Amino acid sequence: MITIISSLILWAFFLLPSQLIAQTLSEGTPTIKDHSGDHLGEPLKDLKNLAQSGDIASQVKLAIAYEHGENVSKDEQKAIQWYCKAALKNSIDAQVNLAWMLMNARGVKKDEAQAAYWFKKAAHSGDTYAQKMLPRLVQDIPEKQTLCVQPPKAYWQTKQCSIPCQKVVTIVKHLANKYKIDSQLVLAIIQQESKFDAKAQSHKGAMGLMQLRSATAKRFAITDIWDTKQNITGGIRYLLWLLKHYQGDVSLALAGYNAGEQTVDRYKGIPPYKETQNYVSRIMTFYGKTHHPIPSSIGSATGSTIHE
Repeated sequence: MITIISSLILWAFFLLPSQLIAQTLSEGTPTIKDHSGDHLGEPLKDLKNLAQSGDIASQVKLAIAYEHGENVSKDEQKAIQWYCKAALKNSIDAQVNLAWMLMNARGVKKDEAQAAYWFKKAAHSGDTYAQKMLPRLVQDIPEKQTLCVQPPKAYWQTKQCSIPCQKVVTIVKHLANKYKIDSQLVLAIIQQESKFDAKAQSHKGAMGLMQLRSATAKRFAITDIWDTKQNITGGIRYLLWLLKHYQGDVSLALAGYNAGEQTVDRYKGIPPYKETQNYVSRIMTFYGKTHHPIPSSIGSATGSTIHE
């Protein structure tokens, strides 16, 4: 009888992915480790912020926490969402863990076809556990049918991006590096504001790629609003101010860029305006990150003039 039980225990451990979880007991409290063996030691808020800003390792750690209820309420659906984000960025740990959940109906209907899909991805990257499991799951599915949906490509990421568009992308990346801001967020705003038309002008008087108004340009020390580099610089400085004001909350910063920070502060959140809500939603579709590292400095950011 003891031999049978021992065999069952060994078999159960074989089914668990080697990358998934190692739990140790310390004063009666389970501690989660990731594939690297590092403890999940960051405060939960910091971990969430890192995950939301796109850090793959943090996304996997947060998924593990939700899957097993470590320092958070157990939520397998949230675990799958975070595994998906990391798996789409080619995290082997996330791909294997996600496949394991699909294979064992953890928080989702059992689906060996999708499990095989993610095991195959990890196996191609050299993961030995996935390579062992793949022969057991002979089914496969097209990428478009997978549980995790790849976000649509933005204009500047496609072949449709013209030479002027490519030049704007180059300038944005240079300035983003200088100001320590995510270039993808800036480019997503440009796409929404002006569709990469440097000569765009709205009926409200907003001008250029980032649709700056004269008062906003003055506030952030921009002398030539039609100069491409200065226009982008002004937009970045304002965006940095908003990100610092809203503690890195991207949605609130975007709402402030569209409707003005005073309006966002008055409503204590995204204003109930369709234009602003659609604006935030469209940009988030392409950007995807809900948190941005809080900037330590914001250049020439003074005053409280509202940008519209």
